[in-house]
Amino acid sequence: MDISTIGAAQTASTRAASQLTANFDTFLTLLTTQLRNQDPLAPLDTEKFTEQLVQFAGVEQSIQTNQHLEALLALQSSSDNETALAMVGRIATVESDVAALADGGAEWTYALPRDAVSAEAQVFNASGALVATLPAATGAGSHEISWNGELANGARASDGAYRLVVSAVDADEQAIPAEIATRGLVDAVAFAGGGPAIEIAGLRFALDLVRRVDAAS
Repeated sequence: MDISTIGAAQTASTRAASQLTANFDTFLTLLTTQLRNQDPLAPLDTEKFTEQLVQFAGVEQSIQTNQHLEALLALQSSSDNETALAMVGRIATVESDVAALADGGAEWTYALPRDAVSAEAQVFNASGALVATLPAATGAGSHEISWNGELANGARASDGAYRLVVSAVDADEQAIPAEIATRGLVDAVAFAGGGPAIEIAGLRFALDLVRRVDAAS
C-alpha cells in the first residue's frame, strides 16, 4: 500500500477542514463578544446564530465525507497498482482486437454468440491495409486464432501492432458479431494519470480491459 498516495489524496480535504476550524473559531469569538456587549433591553436575535451554527455543522460533515471518499479512492488506486504488478510475467487476455506481432507470432481469441455458416478472419496493419486472411471456426463459443506473421505474398510481416476483424454470417446471411480479445505475456506495467496499464510486447492496455490471467507456460 502506498501511504504517500493516500496522504496526497487527503491534502485538499485537510486544508479545507483546517480553514473551516479557523473560520469557526473566528465566528465563536465574534459571537461571544457580541453576547457580552449586547444591550440587555434589545438582546441579539439568536435564531440567525443558530442558522450559522447549523451551516457550519453541514459544511464540516461534507468535508468529513470527502475525506473518507478520498481515502477509499486512494486505497482503490493502491490496490489497482498491486493487481497490475502481480500480472507481470503472466499471460493476460485483454478485450481488444489489436495484438502485437512479436517473436514470430500474434494471438487472438474470439467468441460467437451462435453458430455461423461461414467465418473469416482478416489481419490489418497499423495503416489499415489487409495483410493476411485466416480461416476461422464457425461454432458458437470461444475460439483461438494464431498468426505467424506470414503475408499473402509469402514474406514475413515486421513486428508491431495488428488488428483482427472476424466476419461471420448465419444461415439467413445475417452478420454475427464477434467478441475479440488478444492475449500475451505481460512484460511491464505503466503508471499513468488514468490508472495503471499493462504492457504486452510494447502495446499498452488499461487494467479494466483484462478479462483473464493465466500462469505463463
